[in-house]
Amino acid sequence: MDIIPDLISSQLALLIIPREDRDAMLTLAARLAGHGLLRVLDGGNSFNILRLTRPLRHQTPDLEAALERITVARAFTCYQMAALLSQAQTLPVLTLVLNLLATFLDENVELGERLRLLQACLADLHRLRRSAPVIVTVWEGTDEKMLTILEDAIDQVWRAELPPPIPEPPRLF
Repeated sequence: MDIIPDLISSQLALLIIPREDRDAMLTLAARLAGHGLLRVLDGGNSFNILRLTRPLRHQTPDLEAALERITVARAFTCYQMAALLSQAQTLPVLTLVLNLLATFLDENVELGERLRLLQACLADLHRLRRSAPVIVTVWEGTDEKMLTILEDAIDQVWRAELPPPIPEPPRLF
């Protein structure tokens, strides 16, 4: 997945990933961690640091140093995601927010409250981007209303695509 152009400071980007591409977020995190400090805020409980080692080895020969440059925090609810983002310090550290909208799909929280919290999260994302780029990821097919709100607040939207399937060789028998 090489769709990420050079990021500039003060950029807030959204990457929409097909659900079938389970490793896309790990590949993205490995690529970003290979270049410097990386703050990962995981909203979908999908970031497994142990599975990151293989793609990270392709990015850098010093695996331990690259792993030490990564900090991870998880949010399981929209309230926790709002708290994570509001407490995140504005530092020159690239921020990767994985599955942001996954925490906003809880039907036990009223829609109005979820939308209010999403707006608060967007304000914090804009604050964080002042010192370093921020990339937000969501799975393709996420709640359309929330995705539209997110896309409207983002500087740049990228859509990852699955590579075309490799055709099977013809069978002789």
